Amino acid sequence: MVALVWFLLSGTARRLWLLCASWWFLLCAGPEHLLSLLAATAVTYLGARFLDRFEGGRRKAVLGILLAALFGTLFLFKYLAFALGLLERVLTAAGLAFSSPALDLLLPAGLSFYLFMAAGYLIDVYRRDRPAETSFLDLALFLSCFPYLISGPIGRAGSLLPQFRRPAPFRWESFRRGLLRFLWGAFKKLVIADRLGILVSTVYAAPASFGRLQVMAAAVAFSVQIYCDFSAYSDMALGCAEVMGFQLMENFRTPYFSRSIGEFWRRWHISLSSWFRDYLYIPLGGSRKGRRRKYLNILIVFAVSGLWHGAALSFVVWGLLNGLYQVVGGVTQKSRDRIRHSLGLADDAPLTAVLQMALTFLLSTVAWVFFKGGSFTHSLSIFRAMLTGPWLTRPFSAWGLDLPELVVATLAVVLLLAVDLYSVHRGSPRQKFFTLPRPVRWVLSLALLLTVLIFGVYGTGYDPQDFIYFKF
Repeated sequence: MVALVWFLLSGTARRLWLLCASWWFLLCAGPEHLLSLLAATAVTYLGARFLDRFEGGRRKAVLGILLAALFGTLFLFKYLAFALGLLERVLTAAGLAFSSPALDLLLPAGLSFYLFMAAGYLIDVYRRDRPAETSFLDLALFLSCFPYLISGPIGRAGSLLPQFRRPAPFRWESFRRGLLRFLWGAFKKLVIADRLGILVSTVYAAPASFGRLQVMAAAVAFSVQIYCDFSAYSDMALGCAEVMGFQLMENFRTPYFSRSIGEFWRRWHISLSSWFRDYLYIPLGGSRKGRRRKYLNILIVFAVSGLWHGAALSFVVWGLLNGLYQVVGGVTQKSRDRIRHSLGLADDAPLTAVLQMALTFLLSTVAWVFFKGGSFTHSLSIFRAMLTGPWLTRPFSAWGLDLPELVVATLAVVLLLAVDLYSVHRGSPRQKFFTLPRPVRWVLSLALLLTVLIFGVYGTGYDPQDFIYFKF
């Protein structure tokens, strides 16, 4: 409906329609969610116009005030309770009586995402990479457009604003490519991610009651689940945007085929990783101030990234662990190269690539345990269950999925693996798909649609599972 009216209208009316539709989309979650977005939009629009009036130190001070307002809002809703809890622990350990108040603030939907977009836009204006936007409508649409509003990708004004001002006309090619991408995202979410989510939640809820292999399998399953869950949302967002003629930033490029953790983070959640690179890592000095400063900057960026994902110690540990992987990898690079060459493994040898990919997947899976664990202590209990006790203790049915469900999940993951392998070695699977004869395309499309409808996890007997990144 939104896309249909979008193409029927033109000029300002078209952009106004999309803005109203996006605001209505957020309003459905509750008026408080929309009010937060409107406040952030007003601060960003007026702040950028005000920023353009100053030079030098005053300009920097104005930027500091604006960023403090944006990130202060994020701190209030997302981190205040966490900070007060930490303060209570520290003061209690020091022998001082302090009881943090019980806070139950509602986190506005999409807050972390549109505040990062707003902050990036303000920094671009400060750097004079772009002028302050004079159209409130266009700036509001940039921050509010519904495909990426809730969970990204985190867009940049330089890419999106020109597309809103000069939208592409309706193209059948973009329409069908967008629908196919949306359907592929639905497959990854409903058939794979939500199905594996049942297994992971069952095992992680009581890891000590399962055998080592079962807990390890659940950890691997979560690595697949979170990839399918988040990349599914990105596919669906990019698909919706493509139907209307927009091009959003790619957010995933087969990250589990990476040969190092550094490469993994260049291919995972690309819009967030590139945001931290451009607006935090490089301003901190990047790699320009020596190796020690480079490694410190990496740890700072990944600690902040962990905290961005959630107000809990386990998220900070997850972020720091990913940063530590890269620091250790950089420090040991020459030693590892010598060992590999002494074993006769060339850098470009297939066996070398497979071993590096396997190690990268293993390291990321270990880190994901802290991400999913919910708390630091529970994460440690999951690792303890992997290292102690019997190897198997309970039948398949106790995993939350019976054998047929496990078979469906396995076959679906194999299909996903085949598609990702094709994209690594042959290029875009969608590009190849549209070169096939029309009857073949219709058969494959209907087969994928029926797979989602028949084997998707939804309906009676299942709790609807939000996208994991909705809570961030």
